[in-house]
Amino acid sequence: MSVYINLLPFMKKINDAPAFLQDWGGGVEISTDGPHWHGDTDWAQEKERFASYAGDIGVHLPIWELNLASVQFPQYAAYSFEAYRTYLEWASTFASHAVLHTHLYNMPLFHREEAQALSKHYIKQLGDIAEQKGIMLLVENVGFHDKMLFDEREFVQLFEEIPAIQALLDVGHATINNWDIANVIEALGTRLSALHLHDNDGENDLHLPIGAGVTRWNEIWQAVAEQTHSLRLILEYDESASLEVLKRHGNELLQAGKVVGKINV
Repeated sequence: MSVYINLLPFMKKINDAPAFLQDWGGGVEISTDGPHWHGDTDWAQEKERFASYAGDIGVHLPIWELNLASVQFPQYAAYSFEAYRTYLEWASTFASHAVLHTHLYNMPLFHREEAQALSKHYIKQLGDIAEQKGIMLLVENVGFHDKMLFDEREFVQLFEEIPAIQALLDVGHATINNWDIANVIEALGTRLSALHLHDNDGENDLHLPIGAGVTRWNEIWQAVAEQTHSLRLILEYDESASLEVLKRHGNELLQAGKVVGKINV
């Protein structure tokens, strides 16, 4: 198992991240949303920001302003694909993985089947590009209830249909949608390469620290421990989370190694 910290807490204060990471021995996942990301962003500077970091690096592709599943405005979906392609190619020059959302998570799904087909069309192309560039493309489960583009069965099936991608299971999102998380982990098997770890109240995507909500962690740790392949465990805590708690949880996961169920979080 490898452990990462997603830099969501630094989205609005990215210049503070290097100091936080000085004594962190795991990987990091860079967010590409926030005030320092805009039309005039210096991509070379953003890459250089973490050039001295010794650990592994992943990149979370943009979340809020793109949508691969826009049926009403297909030109918007096509533009989103081109934007994701640009970010993915940039990430491939220094990162080992990139995280992609299936669609804009808070949009109503008036044409669900058509939206699924459109999303799959572009995800397959991005997966092929990632494979060519030598970077792992992790596709994440997003959307809640009637805004969930792929339910748990369809999410598992997505990776049967598209061989060039790997799954990232967001535990918090799955909790809100009442998924059987342990079963999804087992069903995905080796197609599961990463988990976003955070907690919530079962209704809102709060990105709380592990143990601060209603998620049934013991079942998850057991399912993770039963996997025979390596997984990326990525702590994705909210901006308001205590940085001390975030780093402590990260270190406990690092120390736990394969026996994840013994972490004291």
